[in-house]
Parts: sequence; structure tokens; C-alpha cells
Amino acid sequence: MHVGKRVGSWTLQVERLARPFLVLLMAVAWLSGCAAPPMPPNGDDNSSDMAVAREIEEADIVKLEDGYFYLANTFTGLRIIDARDMHELVMVGGLPLGGRGVELFVRDDVAFVFTAADFLRCAGEPVGFDVQQFADAFVPEYEGSRLWVVDVSDKSAPSLVTQFDFDGFVTATRRVGDVIYVAGNRQSDLGYGFGETGAFVESINVADPENITLVDTETFAGVSLDIHVTAEAMYVVGDDLSLSETTLVTYVDISDSAGEIEPRDQFRVPGKVENRFFVDEHEGTFRIVTEEWVSSVWTTVVALYVYDVADPDDVKRLARLPLVSDESLRAVRFDGARGYAVTFRVVDPLFVLDLSAPADPQISGELEVPGYSTHLVPLDDRLVGVGFDDTSGFRPAVALYDVSDPFNPRQLSRIILGERGSFSTSSEATVDEKALKVIEEAGLILLPFSTFDSVLAEWIDALLLIELQADGLRERSAIEHRGLVRRAGLLDTRVWVLSDVAVQSVDIDDLDRPVSLSTLNIMDEQELLDAGLRDCADSARFRGTDISPFFGWDCFGCGPFCMLTVLLTFAGLSVMRLVRHRP
Repeated sequence: MHVGKRVGSWTLQVERLARPFLVLLMAVAWLSGCAAPPMPPNGDDNSSDMAVAREIEEADIVKLEDGYFYLANTFTGLRIIDARDMHELVMVGGLPLGGRGVELFVRDDVAFVFTAADFLRCAGEPVGFDVQQFADAFVPEYEGSRLWVVDVSDKSAPSLVTQFDFDGFVTATRRVGDVIYVAGNRQSDLGYGFGETGAFVESINVADPENITLVDTETFAGVSLDIHVTAEAMYVVGDDLSLSETTLVTYVDISDSAGEIEPRDQFRVPGKVENRFFVDEHEGTFRIVTEEWVSSVWTTVVALYVYDVADPDDVKRLARLPLVSDESLRAVRFDGARGYAVTFRVVDPLFVLDLSAPADPQISGELEVPGYSTHLVPLDDRLVGVGFDDTSGFRPAVALYDVSDPFNPRQLSRIILGERGSFSTSSEATVDEKALKVIEEAGLILLPFSTFDSVLAEWIDALLLIELQADGLRERSAIEHRGLVRRAGLLDTRVWVLSDVAVQSVDIDDLDRPVSLSTLNIMDEQELLDAGLRDCADSARFRGTDISPFFGWDCFGCGPFCMLTVLLTFAGLSVMRLVRHRP
């Protein structure tokens, strides 16, 4: 029995008491431009759902088609880059779009680009705008989110075909066959997505590029945090606004290949989830792992819930499996009849879950390692985890686990970024799983990171090349890049690296001595400054902070109050870190 196994609930009481104070501090800091909550991550659906007749595709900030990169750029809209010759990347065309570029699909020489009218952030972090320039340059004529349908058959001169506006902000999208499904939250009078009045799902048929049409719209109670999609169903997952510490799941029937949709049953699950990896459907059962704050006993309970969804109009709970109490839930991943969950207080317990009998799930094994993972990637009998190590400082880490024996999981290897005792190294992959690229067939892991160089007194952005071996990981070399690395991948035998301001191609024939082949600037620093994006003009731009606030009272011009907020925020984080230690 694992619930109650870990003692020290008094520490969690202190943490819970500290949370409102810390949240208030961080909110003030965010509004001041000095701190920012992480953007919710997004990623691929479980691989078991992909092998279906209707292809399931997920949008991203970049798509690679026939040697061309299509970018949904944060600042400049749609951009098209010719990468057929990796020795000379060429910007061949683009189309300015209003608002912030979010993500896109590309199909049959048509780009479907999603943008948002919330230009408050720069790659997930708050930015300091020059108010007048911001108003002139970035406030679009629409509110909420918009889908731009663009003809890219002539890559040098893409043209707008049509557009669709949504009554609120889009939180997730998928293409299933010939239909793009969109989930989001209806916009309230408060603006920018706060105080949502309900969730919506819309379907857009893209089978005929000459006649792309909105097919159906459905609204329902609750909040759309994220979605899990199969060929038959979309599960919209979010907070239950009428019942605290509860997740509301809506089963939306998308089985009609033309795009008709129908909400079916809606059911409540105790506890909260962070992203769609916390949920999954497999062979007629829906699985979800949540963290619930139980106020009556002042502790948390992490538990797995299994539901029978054979009848979409009458979803029934099959099982509840408590995993642990007095811990926080950090990562979940399902892989067919097996599941993995990571919780944290001082060490990272990795739970291996046996889900082969849906009505009687079991904990197969458990492994404790320092720190915790934020994202897991199953590779058959191995598992890659990316997250943090806290043994000396607080540093990004990537680990490889052997899970061939589910009763005895083992850590094979671990790579920690940054100097011992430091807190100045970060990785986009810890908050956005799409930034992590695991290429099993090439034996390669691409991990972006940023670190502060105390000698140069500046931030360094780079991509770490990690060799993925059968029994471990081997750190090879780092590729420096202009801008926070948001995506990377392989094109033939060359690595490409992408930030919001540049794209780079690299020869990695020698993994220890990568050679840069071509770098193409998407937006230069002067353009960012001219647009009023003053906090986006150097390599620290995406953090909403730089080193200067720690040596003076000025924090992007917000004065001593902002500096005090920063100090109090770090103090609050330190308190929370201390109270997490077990007695």
C-alpha cells in the first residue's frame, strides 16, 4: 500500500499555507514584467491512438514539407524557408498576420496558421512593450484566436484564402483525417481569456482546398485546458469551475469523417491535471492520473482513475488506484497497457503502472532518483525522462531508464546541465515537451538549453547533442544558436535549430565537432526594438529577466517595487523548497 507510505504531512501544510502568498507575489511579479508562470506544455497523442484509419496530426510552430520550413512565427506571421540546400538557407516568402503566431498545419499546398490576439508574451514569457508602439504594431483587429488559411503553392508569394475567428482563445488543435478540430474557452468581458464562460469545440473540413468550411460548433460547461484525441473521440479536459479540486472531462464524438461533432457524457474526476499526457484512452478505457488536495487532512493524494467509455453517453468508473500521498504530481505518460507517473518531494519516485486489467490496475514497480521529470518518452523497454536535478543547485537533466522489468525499473544514465551548485541553467524542454527531440533510429537526443556565462556576463543559448545508446546516454557537444532554442531536428543527416529569431543548419558528421553550415535571421534585434519589444532584444529576451535586476534597482524600468517583488518571490520559492524536505 503506497498511500500514507511517505510521512511528514506537516511540511505540506506549511507549503499549502505558503502557496497563496507565493502565487500573489508571482502574479505581481508577472504583471511587473519580472517573472512569468510557465506556459502549459503541449505534445503528441499516445502512439497507440495514431495507428488508425483517420490520420491524427498535431500542429506545431514549424512544419517541414518537401525541403521547406513553414513557420508560425511569434512576431512576423507565416514565414517560408527553403532548406533544400542546407549549406544556404533562404527565406523565400511569407505573409504578415495580425497577432501572435501560435502554430500551424500544412496540407496540399495550404497552410493553416493559428494566431492569438494576446501579444503579452514573447515565447511564453512576459515582455515589456513600448505602449504606443505596441498599440500601433501588434493589436490586431480581432479578439481571441484566428485561423488563417493561406495558399502556399507559390512559396514566394503566399496568399490569403480565408480566415476563421473564434469566440475566445484556442487551447488545442488536431487534424483528424480531413477535419481540423479546435478546442478553446469562450471569451469573457474580462478579456485575454481570464474568467472564461465555457468551453467550445469547432470542426473545419479541409478536404477540398477550394472549399474549406466550418462544419460544426458545440459549447458546454467547463474549461478547456487540453485535449486527448482518437479517431472517434475528443476528450476535453479542464477544471470544474463549480467544484474545486476536480477535473471535468467531456467526451466529444468526432467519429463523423466529414466533421459533425456531438458532446456525449461529461464526468468529474477528483483532483487536477497539468496537460494531456495525464490522460489517455486505450481499448475502450479512459485513464487519468490526478493530484488532489484533501483539505480535511491537509495533504495531497495522487491517484489513477480508470473509466469504461464503451457507452459514450454513460461513462462509468472502473477503478481507482492511489499511488502516493503528500507528494506533487509532475509527469505522466501512458504506453498501451502500461503507465508511468512521476511525483516529487525530495526525490523523484517513478511509478510503473500495470494497466492490463482495467478494472484492477496495479503498481508494478517504483524507482527513486534525485529531482523529478516533467516529461517522459517511452521507447519500448526504455524510458527517457527530462526534468530537473536538485542534488547540487537546480539544473535541467535528462535520464534513461530500463523498464524491461516493470517490477524493477533501473536508471541507466543521467546527464545534468550546468555547473554544480548553479541555478542559472534552464531548458525549454522542461516546459514544452516539443522542444525535446528523441530520434531513436539515429541514436540521438536533441536538448535545448540556456545558461548564464558569468565571464561574458550574458546568456548563452544552445542545443546539446546527446548520443542515445542501448545502455546509456553520452553527452557529445553543444551547438550555440541565436535566440532561445524552441525546436530542433534532423533533415537528412544535418541538424536544424530554430528560435523565434533565427534558424540554423549544422553538420554533425562528427558529433564532437559540429560545424555550422548556414544561419538565417528571421528577425533582427533592431526590428524587435523598433516594434517596442524591448525585453526581446538580446539573448535573455525570452526570460522576462536579465542579470541587471540582481545588481541594481532597475527591473525593465519598474523601479524598486519590482526588485522587492523579485526578492520576495525567490524567498517564497526557497521556503517551498525547504518545506519539501522529508523529516
